[in-house]
Amino acid sequence: IMMGVATFDFVDDNPKVSQAFEMTDLVFLVIFTVELAMQLVYHGYKLFLDGWLFFDFVIVVLSWSLSQLQIIRAFRIFRALRLITRVKVMKNLITALFDIMPRLGAVTALLALIFYIYAVLCTNLFGELELSGDYFVRLDKTLMTLFEMMTMSWARLARECMDQIWWAWLPFVTFIMITGFMVFNLIIAIVCDAVSALEHKEDLQPDVRGIFSGESSDADVQPEKEQIPPSGDDDDAIIYGL
Repeated sequence: IMMGVATFDFVDDNPKVSQAFEMTDLVFLVIFTVELAMQLVYHGYKLFLDGWLFFDFVIVVLSWSLSQLQIIRAFRIFRALRLITRVKVMKNLITALFDIMPRLGAVTALLALIFYIYAVLCTNLFGELELSGDYFVRLDKTLMTLFEMMTMSWARLARECMDQIWWAWLPFVTFIMITGFMVFNLIIAIVCDAVSALEHKEDLQPDVRGIFSGESSDADVQPEKEQIPPSGDDDDAIIYGL
């Protein structure tokens, strides 16, 4: 929050206020460093084996090492990413994203293939048209145009092409339907499925620990009833005892 407020003009125009913000930022960095030192003393070398603790270590070390470089100091805002390790919902989301990387990689490869096909197609179809910009003159520029179209900013460009080729709407519409409505919805479905599976696994963890630790609920363990032989003479008692 302090780094966000420091971007306003009243901070840069007043040296005293700017210095106060710098000192506040330094105080927070010292607090983070002390916390990291305590974590290192407690965990030892195991700190580097924990992904989240190692992430905190990298953020703090980079904050100190890049503090003297004026240009790179802007990247101090990445210290806000430490919130991920503190907020359980964010942590679960990032964990789910890492879990779905193999499936997400396949979808990304499919999206890249679709981009390449339409980039070559649109370059050949619309590369020689006189448009308001050089949208389709080369493959790299066509890829950038397609990326812009994927953000749903495509209607004006499609109408420019339709003024010269009446069926030019066809590549635009099919590209938007495939990328915007199908592929991205597939990505969202994969992420939601991973988050749901992660939450379901956390709900089951107490039960699994109880099973492997041998703990059982009172309802599952019923005390054995002591069998009392019926009253009678000694012969009857012996018979019942057998």
